[in-house]
Amino acid sequence: MSEAALKGAGEEAWRWAIGVAIAALAVGGVVAAILVMPRAVEANNRACVNAYANDLHADLAAFAQDPAWQAQYVEALTACSR
Repeated sequence: MSEAALKGAGEEAWRWAIGVAIAALAVGGVVAAILVMPRAVEANNRACVNAYANDLHADLAAFAQDPAWQAQYVEALTACSR
């Protein structure tokens, strides 16, 4: 092989290596986003329900016996699920 052909093959190998590295970073970023997303959604839902329902379920016995609290909690869940 000529020297020019060897130089071209080396440049092509570097391009492939850089391409593979970029693809690996992209796939890693997507996987990280997928793993973090459920935790963020759960935290946002919990914060929304707490803010909307004003800690109505702080006393579980009272919550179980008061239909108004239960209705407001269901309303909070419905509003926060949108």
